[in-house]
Amino acid sequence: MARLASIEKAGFYPTPLEETDLICSRLTAEPGAKIVILDPCCGEGIALEKMANSLKAQGADVVSYGVELEEGRARKARDYIDNVICSPYEDAIITPQAFSFMYLNPPYMHYGSERAEVVFLRDLTDPVKGKLQPGGLLGFCIPEKVLKDAALLLAVRFHNIKVYRFTENYPAYKQIVVFGYRRKKRPSTDEFRETKEWLSNLDIIPRLNVEDGITFTIPSSINEIKTFKPAQPSKDEVMNALQQSSAWKRAEELLPRLKQIQDRKPPVLPLKTAHIAVAIAAGAIGGSMGNHLLVGKSKKVVDSTVVPDEKGVTETQTERVITTVRVFSRDGIFDLK
Repeated sequence: MARLASIEKAGFYPTPLEETDLICSRLTAEPGAKIVILDPCCGEGIALEKMANSLKAQGADVVSYGVELEEGRARKARDYIDNVICSPYEDAIITPQAFSFMYLNPPYMHYGSERAEVVFLRDLTDPVKGKLQPGGLLGFCIPEKVLKDAALLLAVRFHNIKVYRFTENYPAYKQIVVFGYRRKKRPSTDEFRETKEWLSNLDIIPRLNVEDGITFTIPSSINEIKTFKPAQPSKDEVMNALQQSSAWKRAEELLPRLKQIQDRKPPVLPLKTAHIAVAIAAGAIGGSMGNHLLVGKSKKVVDSTVVPDEKGVTETQTERVITTVRVFSRDGIFDLK
């Protein structure tokens, strides 16, 4: 049944508000610290907003960033998070190793033979392309059963690790939260083995609300966020960019006809054949007509007339416009005059 529920939710399990508050109670920051926080699976952004507000209340200068795959949730997240992009996390272009805190609540599902939670952890904490800065704090929310799969990565990349389980919401999906600081250098072999063994065989996990006096101080950010954008721009971004471009403005100057046509009012009386011909020739109507194409064409013709008079001859030139409607069809091309 849990598997069916996961499929129905597409692996999306937002952190319950009560558990989010308990997570916030364990996060601390120095007054005046400049902190940049990231949620690469931010959902509607409520959890990260709560964490940001908690840190701001302690006097920290906090800027929040969120990445969300689903467009509807990303749109809602923009009401709660300072910077949001709608994109798969792996396609997002983000300054690496620039975030001092990352809250990671990834999809709960399998990616082929691996758990998605482990794939997300591996990619987002990569030593080169990862998002968390050395010494930065990770909050990793996963089902308890996945901890054993993630133990190796956690032991290699993090230290001062603590694990807590949800409180009243634990029975639903047996979720836990792993806190740890990103290592600045690789651990010794003994430390790695000890940490991995401990994470792989945790029998008793304390509740998030246990009064053990343990908190986690988020360090100041050490790198500037220079890039935070999706690899593929959205439709709105493309349209905004086009409208602001000089090429678009030039095109509007050269092609004003569409707006003029849209602003025209319909004629009071039905058009006569001659009126229709002139309208087609002028390009006001026509184009694709189903199985044929109408194209209007106007050509200026000069008629010369020579008249004898007392002084000799007088030449008179008269200009007139010949309107032609060219029809393109499967049977050929015809000119209607």
